[in-house]
Amino acid sequence: MDGIFFLMLRRLRAPIVMLIAIYGIAVLGLVLIPGVDDQGRPYHIDFFHAFYFISYTATSIGFGEIPYPFTYQQRLWVLCCIYLAVTGWAYAIGSIFGLMRDETLRKAIAQARFRRKVRQLAEPFYLICGYGQTARLLCKVLDDLDIRFVIIEQREERVNEIALADFRFDTPCYAGDAANPEILKIAGIEHPQCIGILAITGNEEANLAIAIGAYVLRPKLLSICRSRNQSVADNMASFGANKVINLFQTVGRKFSRRLQQPQVTRVCDILADFPGNPIVEEPSPPVGHWVIVGYGRFGAAVHGSLLRAGCTVTVIDPEPQAQLAPAEFIQALGVEAASLKAAGIERAVGLLVSHDHDANNLSALATAREINPQLFTVARQNLTHNHLLFEAFKPNITSIRAQIIAHECLRAMENPLLAEAMALILQQSEDWAAEFLPQLHQLCAGQVPEIWRVRFNAQNTSAVHAMLAQPTPPLQIGHYTHDALNHGDTLRCVALLHRHAGVDQLLPASSTRLQFGDEVLFIGDHHARLAHTAVQENIGLLDYIRTGEEQPQGWLFRRWAQWQQERRRERQRNRELDQERDPAAAAANTPPNENA
Repeated sequence: MDGIFFLMLRRLRAPIVMLIAIYGIAVLGLVLIPGVDDQGRPYHIDFFHAFYFISYTATSIGFGEIPYPFTYQQRLWVLCCIYLAVTGWAYAIGSIFGLMRDETLRKAIAQARFRRKVRQLAEPFYLICGYGQTARLLCKVLDDLDIRFVIIEQREERVNEIALADFRFDTPCYAGDAANPEILKIAGIEHPQCIGILAITGNEEANLAIAIGAYVLRPKLLSICRSRNQSVADNMASFGANKVINLFQTVGRKFSRRLQQPQVTRVCDILADFPGNPIVEEPSPPVGHWVIVGYGRFGAAVHGSLLRAGCTVTVIDPEPQAQLAPAEFIQALGVEAASLKAAGIERAVGLLVSHDHDANNLSALATAREINPQLFTVARQNLTHNHLLFEAFKPNITSIRAQIIAHECLRAMENPLLAEAMALILQQSEDWAAEFLPQLHQLCAGQVPEIWRVRFNAQNTSAVHAMLAQPTPPLQIGHYTHDALNHGDTLRCVALLHRHAGVDQLLPASSTRLQFGDEVLFIGDHHARLAHTAVQENIGLLDYIRTGEEQPQGWLFRRWAQWQQERRRERQRNRELDQERDPAAAAANTPPNENA
């Protein structure tokens, strides 16, 4: 704010000096010009009354002549002062309005407001650099999950869109270059509540600069970066980026898994999707002859996957491709029937359209379907707002660039255990995945489940109580299927992964005993997540899911229950002592209900 104040003083220096000069001359002249008092004697008005009179006269308020009526000389001077003051104030007010339109001042005020909002954040938040299509999808999901975020976007028109977005929180946003470390500091990268930074701008060099800045300012901060070039991705990884997302490599790996492990890939796709989205069944790509229209890095990634799966491929692209054999390549745009027929579209089992322009992809898709209606089609959608056109064409698989990157970001952000769970799932068989898929569908009534982690450490108050203070009965994973908020109900959740002493177990048994330091990754609906959060914060709720009995709440009732329990233990000890001395008499004195 100090910078804004001094900036305004510099911009208004001339009007302020002019007003001071006008007031000074007017006051001095009024003091020097003699007047006449009520007795007809000459007098000179003092500086205080002169300044008082000029102040309300120059602003056109007017309270009359003080302390006595003015002479003609005084009134003539006041008349001149009025016109001087009006001119000075007009100049000053015009300068103030011009200052309000000053771009430098507007940026300074916006930066100060942004800095204040970030400083006041009291909840964990992510710093998102870039507000393109990927960030829009990601921010919507984070907002639905009640996760705060801060946005830096270089283009001001995109920043204005954030104000119109229907977020539940007042999102701090700023139009600036995130590659500048000073902007990162203002955006809160050093804030204690900042839990991660996402470099997902459309500029690879900017993403690399953000990765470097994050490594220097917060070396241990979670860093997720987007890249298209492998050399840039390797450079990002060398600067400590926890997750580097290469769009084309991700697409290639995903398509390869679809061909080789369709059921396992389906499980991974559901877990990586946005929570709450409907689970959509996607057919597996067939093996045979494929035609690829558009051989950029996207098409090249899928091309390698098809070859590894034993498919034959013909590529159509308007640019020459020296790395492809002449028999496998046709130089054309691929939207006309002649080039598609030359590529063998009539005998093909699949078609991939992956141009950089959606219009070319849709045109090639329409032409190919007229020739071969039985084609398995995979379409690359570049712009999110073209979803209506692609939904009308209904390709078997639609690969949306923004969604792929957003899914990968969400997977890295949600939980470190999720990546470990995914790696274990990919090692499972197709039969295992086929048995687990119906359970996933039933878990949230056909919707993508939420994913959360429960850590049994010193920050978990209930865990300290259950494992250290009162370890009986032992806490098990199965206890977390009991609904502590609605007594008697069962939660719709499943323990996906259990980590104990660095060893991960996929889908642990409900009888698995939990120990201090363990971590469990759960999947389920939103109510189950809220119930688990409540259990971690309330010892009484944890005791209820362990014992099935409601524990007394409040200090007085807990003390009463403790006193009763100690009395029962004392009576039990006395009976045991009596039984040792006289077993027959002890049995006769035992109450019937206790014998039962």
